[in-house]
This record gives sequence, structure tokens and C-alpha cells, in this order.
Amino acid sequence: MNETLLLLLPVVGVFAVGGSIALLVLGKMIDRFPAGDESKRERCLSSPIESTKISVVLFWVLFIVGIWGLLQETRFGLILGITTIFAICLFMFTALGFSFAVLSTMRARRNKAEISVMQVGTADEIITISQAASEPTAVVKRKRQENFLTGIMMDTMLKKD
Repeated sequence: MNETLLLLLPVVGVFAVGGSIALLVLGKMIDRFPAGDESKRERCLSSPIESTKISVVLFWVLFIVGIWGLLQETRFGLILGITTIFAICLFMFTALGFSFAVLSTMRARRNKAEISVMQVGTADEIITISQAASEPTAVVKRKRQENFLTGIMMDTMLKKD
């Protein structure tokens, strides 16, 4: 079993390198995004790029601790290593998801002032709803996804409550 775990470490390592690079790029994009009418942005440990760098360094320190735990011959060391690697991978997924959500929210807030679009479904449904509503709505047509799973995911994400 230990050999199987050691063979899976490079796979996790490739994910870790890609996730770290993506997280740093997203942190830099969020940090450079215009945030209103501020003339000069303060740079401190709580700024997006600095906190992202701290998170990536913490990730790699814990990754090394997890590898060390997997290389131990004891049952405790093996459990420590597996738990640590699994936990920091979940941390990386969460951090990437949060960064994408923050960037998406910032872009939506910027684009909200430019145009208001309501997407409901087919053009007939949009026309029916726009006749009932007081403000006109824009028709947004999107290409239907060919992949079944992707279509379901896109429909779920674009649904407005």
C-alpha cells in the first residue's frame, strides 16, 4: 500500500504546482482589479496578492510534512501523511473556487453599471416576461452545450432565483 501512495504523490504534486500557479495568478488579477475611485491602494499582508503568497507557502510546507508522514514506517505517520495531503488538496480546491468567485463578482459588479441583462430561456418566454415587466429586457442567446453533463452544469449555474 505504501508503494501505491508513493506512486500517487507525483500526480498530487502536478496538481499542486498547477493549483499554486493558478492561485498566484488569480491573486494578482484580483489585486490589480480596479476597486472604485481609490487613488492609491495600500499594500499589506491582507492584500489579495500577499495573502495568496502566504497561503501558497503554507500549502507547500504542509505538503512536505505530508510527504514526510507518508515516508514513515509507522501507522501514525502514514495516517498523518494521508490526512495532511488530502486536507491541503481540499484547501487548494476551496481557495481556487473562492478566487474564481471573487473575480467573477468583481467583474459582474463592474459590468452591472454598463448593461442589465435578464436571461430566462427561449425568446418566446423572454418576450412574454418582458411584456409583463415594466422595464425592457435584452434577449441573450447562447449556444447549447454538446456535452450532456456540461449542459446540466451550465443550466444550473445560469439559473436565477
